[in-house]
Amino acid sequence: RYTILPALTLDGFVAVDVFEGACDKNKFVKFVLDQVVPVMNPYPGNNSVIIMDNARIHYDDDLISLLE
Repeated sequence: RYTILPALTLDGFVAVDVFEGACDKNKFVKFVLDQVVPVMNPYPGNNSVIIMDNARIHYDDDLISLLE
């Protein structure tokens, strides 16, 4: 079993990670901080908004604070 973590913009993929096994909160936070945040810009610029679904791994108070 493999997990694919994609990050997309209106122009296509900006980051993707593929690894064996399930994704936990630590892997997700590392992906966001290492691969997504570096391509983000301050609001209201391009790549300034992150939209996530309600997966439990998306609920990390420290990550949310950093992104705000």
